Amino acid sequence: MHGQKAENLEGVPSPVRDWTESGDSQEEMTQAILSDLMTAEFVRVSAATNLYEEKMRDIRDVAPITQAFEYAAANLFLRWLNGNALEDIRKLVSLIGTIHRAVPHSQIVTAVYALSLFEEGNLVAAESEFPGLPTKRELTPLIEDLCVKALQEIREVRILNLREPAPARLLLLDTAFPSQSSSFRYAEFSTYLGQIESSSYSARPDHNIFKHGEGSDFLHQVERYISESGIAACRIRRFDSTELQRVKLAYCVFLNAADLFFSQIGIPSAEHFVFTLYPGGGFFLDDDHSDAKLRRLCDNPKLAKIITTQKLTYDYLVENNFCEPARLRHVFGVPVPGAFRTSSRPRHIVSNGEPVRVCFVAHRYSRVGAEKGYDVFADVVRILSNSPDFHFHVVGNYDHNVVDLGDAKNITFHGIKPADFFPRFYAEMDAIVSPNIQMSELEPSCPAYFDGFPTTCVVEAGLQGTAMLTTDFLKLNQHLDGTRIFSPEELQIIDRNPESIAKLLKKYAYDRAALVRLGEAGRQALLREFSFEKQMRPRIDLLNEYLQN
Repeated sequence: MHGQKAENLEGVPSPVRDWTESGDSQEEMTQAILSDLMTAEFVRVSAATNLYEEKMRDIRDVAPITQAFEYAAANLFLRWLNGNALEDIRKLVSLIGTIHRAVPHSQIVTAVYALSLFEEGNLVAAESEFPGLPTKRELTPLIEDLCVKALQEIREVRILNLREPAPARLLLLDTAFPSQSSSFRYAEFSTYLGQIESSSYSARPDHNIFKHGEGSDFLHQVERYISESGIAACRIRRFDSTELQRVKLAYCVFLNAADLFFSQIGIPSAEHFVFTLYPGGGFFLDDDHSDAKLRRLCDNPKLAKIITTQKLTYDYLVENNFCEPARLRHVFGVPVPGAFRTSSRPRHIVSNGEPVRVCFVAHRYSRVGAEKGYDVFADVVRILSNSPDFHFHVVGNYDHNVVDLGDAKNITFHGIKPADFFPRFYAEMDAIVSPNIQMSELEPSCPAYFDGFPTTCVVEAGLQGTAMLTTDFLKLNQHLDGTRIFSPEELQIIDRNPESIAKLLKKYAYDRAALVRLGEAGRQALLREFSFEKQMRPRIDLLNEYLQN
């Protein structure tokens, strides 16, 4: 798991015994097989499976062995699915396929084998295994749910992938696009499809997008995008590892996606790989699991460039000898659709006779959302509880029960909202407060995950003229040369002290004009740093450099 040494990710495996010349009894070998299978460690399960295939296929008492195989297969797969295993999906499919041949009567193993083929992208083979599940009574609720979702996606693929793929030299790979729930990916991949004619897109949908407000299934997302963008339908497909066309360059974003597409599944025909190492998406600082993924990517001679977006990321790769600076291209920030337009929604300017509208927007991943700073924001609400000068707004999976707010009534919880909710919402807000921090600073056992600076929510709010108040504990507010990106007149750096944040908000409540000036200066700074020319032009030029080489 995260934070452990790479060689101990699955625990320290016991030595695997060589039974080739062994005179041990059948009972002893059976116990050895059971013992190895119940560890659910890849190496030991592989050894136990091979031993069973070679010496134990004719044993009579198969029930304990079958149950142990089911336990091993399910746990190996789920550990990989949760990102807690380094074995690549191709090796996992091979091992679970061997287990499936050993116990073909097991519905659990059949289901897990079908799911592993599905995750590998071998959709035809996966579909052929699912009919072997005449009843779901033997499946756990989790495995059953995964099977239902996989079959639903395969049905969508039948419709979407009926079209012949367009010839392409650039293959774009992602797990969220064309959903607009991840606005920066929507902006980035839409731009490539619109500006690079020889590009095509292949999706491997992530169901987590539904937690962030996406209301349509993948097929309807694609249909909506094709209708709105005018991009030819043949340029967008569902990822299928058995139907990969010949391309010159493959591109994706985030560490986990690059590891999956480039290191595990592989894009054999591509001459070059490029990916953007955004914060998050499996990237942690000083974490053996994350580092191992980075190492095998950087060891791949096909990896041409890594785009970094924060100085901390760039320095981490160079200082830890993952790759030389020549293989890096630094572009601060992320593509944000709102920054590509200089106009914004007309906003209602707050006057002295009405409350300052202060918002907090973030998805909660922990019990109280401390890593996003909701615990601090709640303290601010309590300090300014029921003050006529303030009204607080919260968007995300929060309510009155997450943190005790006392008798505060000057707060509105909006819940999780889709992408089209935010422009109008932010245009009505006067300030956004983001007291986010690395979870590892609050709980040292957690991996060192960090948010980008500013967070996407803060940027989207700031582009509507909302004053930005955010933390910067990692000192991300700097270019590679150390110069400051945003000045205090454009963005206010805060700490996690509720009293000081409340004091700052009170200052702006008494000087509404200063709050408006901060919001407008911040908006202009974001248009400067997140413009199309600063964000997308370097990325497009880099991809074209390898396409034309």
